[in-house]
Amino acid sequence: MANEIRVNTSVQIIQDVGDSAGDQAGITYSNKQLDGNADARTWGGKYTMNAVYTDADVAYWGNVVVAKDNASGADGIDNSDWTEASGTTSGTLPDTAHVVAVEYVSALGSPGTVTLNVSGENFAVLDEGQAVVIPMEMGQTLSSITIKCTDYTNGTNEATVNVMVAGV
Repeated sequence: MANEIRVNTSVQIIQDVGDSAGDQAGITYSNKQLDGNADARTWGGKYTMNAVYTDADVAYWGNVVVAKDNASGADGIDNSDWTEASGTTSGTLPDTAHVVAVEYVSALGSPGTVTLNVSGENFAVLDEGQAVVIPMEMGQTLSSITIKCTDYTNGTNEATVNVMVAGV
């Protein structure tokens, strides 16, 4: 049996319908619902990617600080120059990424958002506590995948993330 990359994704389109119960005992209530223009439901599902990875094609960085801000040069995840870490926490980086996951786990000071960019396109801009999984069926070079935060300052403004990459 071969190794598999299984992906689960979903999206909800939420409409703020504008009705409000006002302030009740200090709590403000609002009314939001799934948008009818998107069939008023959750979209998405799960699938198994075609890429078959080996044990030497998956790695992660755990609880590392993003050491690049949006104004600095781009360092891809083909090495650890984008982070304060000296290397991956575990595993071996693949030559080609077929999936990347980023979790923005905590912030010190005010580092702002964390941006995941693939081949010059911002795929996700995360606030603290948010996460994203980006499948790339055709694969991308690791040097074309960058992770930055809005305002990195060593020891003052730091975004801490978990990042996983798998591929071939």
